[in-house]
Amino acid sequence: MIKFFRKIRQNLLMQNKTGKYFKYAVGEIVLVVIGILIALQINNWNTYKIERSKEDNYLINLKRDFISQLEIIERNLSGEKYIFNSLTKAKINFEKHKKIRAVSEDLILITPMNDRYTFTITSPAYTELLSTGNIDLITNKSFKTQMVKYYEDLELTSKVIEKNNDHKDNVVNANTLSIFENVGGSDINSTYSGLRPTFDNYETPPEIMAIVKTTISKPENQLILLNMIRFRRLIAQTHINRLKEAKNKTELLLNNLELLNE
Repeated sequence: MIKFFRKIRQNLLMQNKTGKYFKYAVGEIVLVVIGILIALQINNWNTYKIERSKEDNYLINLKRDFISQLEIIERNLSGEKYIFNSLTKAKINFEKHKKIRAVSEDLILITPMNDRYTFTITSPAYTELLSTGNIDLITNKSFKTQMVKYYEDLELTSKVIEKNNDHKDNVVNANTLSIFENVGGSDINSTYSGLRPTFDNYETPPEIMAIVKTTISKPENQLILLNMIRFRRLIAQTHINRLKEAKNKTELLLNNLELLNE
């Protein structure tokens, strides 16, 4: 093809048709430019197609992560609500009877205060978007901004819950109770776990109940238990508030993601 165009130019020069030569040369340049533009357009179209395919895959994986995160949030929320409701009933019983009684009802109500729920963040797709620099593949700027803020908030929630749980472990534990002053060393934890009559056919061993009944009436122990109940109940309420907010934001992201796919 190049030889063909060159031959035409040579013939025009040999025939001393300079005007036609220049016109032809300009036309040839225009054709070359048009060819380059078409090639660039095809290349851009192929690149766009590849990027949109990657974006679709990321959106699918993000949806999977949001669903998994929602399950984690709901699990933690259910657990914290159980703790809050149980300790609320224990607090009501204390106000009614003016003490925490050494009976199965009160013991069952207070034992969840030692429970803790670790909050984990499920974000493999988002982490890959950041690490690879592919986050700009998400073309919807509003959704992208919302997603970034969402994971920043989740990280804060995770840190708050972790810090509260660590603080709870230092405050709410069997070692702070003089109830176990007659139980030595490593037996403390096993004794504490013995206060969990969670099965219908289970009864707290008599030797443990004897220790509890003879010491739980001490004012200092009543005060310690009440403060532990109040403290753990406050933590549960804090976690419930943050988890509810995280749940709402996760559901909103899922809804917006569905709108992107329509």
